[in-house]
Amino acid sequence: MLRKGKNPFPAADGAPNLTTHGIELDHQRAHEARSRLTKVLWGDALTEMQVSPNAFGLLYLNPPYDDGVSDGAKSQRLEVQFLRRYLGTLQQGGYLVLVIPYYILKHCAKPLARYFKVQVLGFPKDEFQAFRQCIVFGRKKLLVPKEETEQTQTHLKELAAMEPDDFMDEVETLECIAPVSITVPTPVKPLTTFMARNIDPLEAIPLVRKAGIVKNVLAELTPRKNNEIRPLTPLENGHLALMLAGGYMNGAIEKDGRQLVIKGVVHKSEKVINVRENDSGEGSITTRDQYIPTVKVIDMQTAELITVQ
Repeated sequence: MLRKGKNPFPAADGAPNLTTHGIELDHQRAHEARSRLTKVLWGDALTEMQVSPNAFGLLYLNPPYDDGVSDGAKSQRLEVQFLRRYLGTLQQGGYLVLVIPYYILKHCAKPLARYFKVQVLGFPKDEFQAFRQCIVFGRKKLLVPKEETEQTQTHLKELAAMEPDDFMDEVETLECIAPVSITVPTPVKPLTTFMARNIDPLEAIPLVRKAGIVKNVLAELTPRKNNEIRPLTPLENGHLALMLAGGYMNGAIEKDGRQLVIKGVVHKSEKVINVRENDSGEGSITTRDQYIPTVKVIDMQTAELITVQ
């Protein structure tokens, strides 16, 4: 997709007065494209993008070559879906560069013939063998006359029905035509919307770091150390015992010149309170949960382990 300038290819480097926009599904390729294009969106071009209508002077489409499913669950080639989806982003008088397998021309014949007077070129012979690709050039019109539309449709379908060698004999190849200079028209309508519904982490992470959001959130979510808790009033011995057993005072302490390491734990057990049995031999047992606090102390000088329950 191009905004304005004189170069018809969106991947052109260093073209003056050229604003370029691209959409790429592969995340790595999208990241690389940002070094060459003005604005690149990462995501699915069919389902995740919002683009202003009539905002581009040149539309370069190289869609996936595969079958897809339309809204009505009717099978439709992805090349056709891409063409129909993005034709509206090209302004009147803008240029279309469409790269597809030549045998898909029959599927794209109707929208191409209705809005464009097209020229079909073959890929260079060495490259043509891989995907049987062709390039369709056209300039968008408000509406092509009916007779001309029918002739174009018939021609495109005839090309698509040819054998590969016959197709290459029928059309000129890209390397055989003389270079043509065209002026991409300046868009009449502004590009007010060019955005993806998803979030690219490579773009979001620097903004989040700059705002300091992650740092502040982590600081708030990180629990404070237990030994930083300060009671409002002095603790009684019973309180200290519970804190010791609950693990709130774990760690190394020094008392009267002795180095001690304290570890408090609480074990849960069940205590049988009552056992009942009737004449038929059936019975019931009543239990109660019992919590046993234990404090273990290691004397670092004598290597003595003291257990207090």
